[in-house]
Amino acid sequence: MIGSGLNRRGFVKGGVAAAGLAAATPLLAACSGRGSGDTPVAASTTVAASTPVAASERIVIVGAGVAALAAADELRIRGFDDVTLLEARDRIGGRIWTSSIGDGIPVELGATWIHGIRGNPVYEIAESNRIATVGSDYDNAVLYDTDGRRASPVDEGLWPDYMRLAYERPDESLRDVFEEFASANGLDTDDRLLWLNALSSMFEHEFGADLSDVSIMAYDGPSEMRGTDVVFVDGYSQIVDVLAAGVDIRLNHPVARIDHSGPSVEVETQSGSVFTADRVIVTVPLGVLKAGSISFAPALPASLKGAINALDMGILNRTCLLFDDAFWDTDVEWIGYAGTQPGQWSETLNLYPYISQPVLAMFNPGSFGAEIEQYSDSKLADRAVDTLKVIFGDVPEPREVLSTRWGSDPWTRGSYSYLPLGVEFDTYREMSKPVGERLFFAGEATHSRFPSTVHGALLSGRRAARQISGLLG
Repeated sequence: MIGSGLNRRGFVKGGVAAAGLAAATPLLAACSGRGSGDTPVAASTTVAASTPVAASERIVIVGAGVAALAAADELRIRGFDDVTLLEARDRIGGRIWTSSIGDGIPVELGATWIHGIRGNPVYEIAESNRIATVGSDYDNAVLYDTDGRRASPVDEGLWPDYMRLAYERPDESLRDVFEEFASANGLDTDDRLLWLNALSSMFEHEFGADLSDVSIMAYDGPSEMRGTDVVFVDGYSQIVDVLAAGVDIRLNHPVARIDHSGPSVEVETQSGSVFTADRVIVTVPLGVLKAGSISFAPALPASLKGAINALDMGILNRTCLLFDDAFWDTDVEWIGYAGTQPGQWSETLNLYPYISQPVLAMFNPGSFGAEIEQYSDSKLADRAVDTLKVIFGDVPEPREVLSTRWGSDPWTRGSYSYLPLGVEFDTYREMSKPVGERLFFAGEATHSRFPSTVHGALLSGRRAARQISGLLG
């Protein structure tokens, strides 16, 4: 990432090991044909004939994000005809949210990248439906110091020393490890700032959490897809639209209570409507479960509640600015700023290489990302422009500004899950276990190999559908 001379996806792990990738293959259901343009192709072009058992099952899925839509698609393929999705928002997609700025220019306010295209089910859907993508290069970056001068990345030769120390101290926070590292290497004030910004770029922007809140175990646990990362020219929501085709989705239906005590499950919405189902798949984000927004009767098992309480939600907010003209190098994808407050307004994504429009997306993670959710839109715009002025001097007022506030969004309560300091990675596995034979869970926080990713969420939805199908034989 910016300021490091390298990025997380190419460092230490070098992608998924061959054995790990082989083990993942059965999970990655490939698309079986190419769409004909306006005909969506999700997981398969062939729908299985409904068995009497499947056809008679009533399935309710809570949520309409990619996990829910993937579950619905998988159930359809397996012959389940009666599937209803209950979505709290007035839109589908959840944390996939393609909005627009200016005169209909698409900008992502949620998920942005397909992380690793080889064997990635999200990319397979994009290819099968001729959805345009363009490669994203984390190394195509420039870095500026506190005075707005071009700066060199930190000494790449020292990265193995930091990582080695972090692995030797898996119970210590990445911030505490840095203090030991800085002392051992005699870093001066300027070098400390560069390193803290590099670490913020590498870890805080990855997890949406402060360096003091995570150890190397948060980094070491998940698997990764191989291949390049790509973004969507016309928006991530195209994937959502493909999966949602033909699905019964009820918008503005926030679920308040799930009673799974009887022979069937009763799902009650905040308005008092009750939906009866044989099985229910809950796909709401971890943050919603942590907030207790949905009550369960009987209560969830202690092991599952323990996992919900142990994991946490990171925050990564962005401020998108549209200008009349680009005053920056339009060929550079990432603009880094190693300011005196590491991590604050430190990463800016130039969208021009993707959409040929003068739009910048500025990111803020962790506790600072949460703090600025209290700012007004105009204050956020002012703070963003102030940072750009340090780098570029005279900066015009943006034509339009869009900002996210994922932490205070009642339907997410954060951006994505992460593993806090002192928590075992196997905690994710507890999130994937059904409760009895009627209550199932999906979502990125329930996938033990690819948490915090869209492909993890998609695969978890397919898994939940297969759990139901397998249960019924």
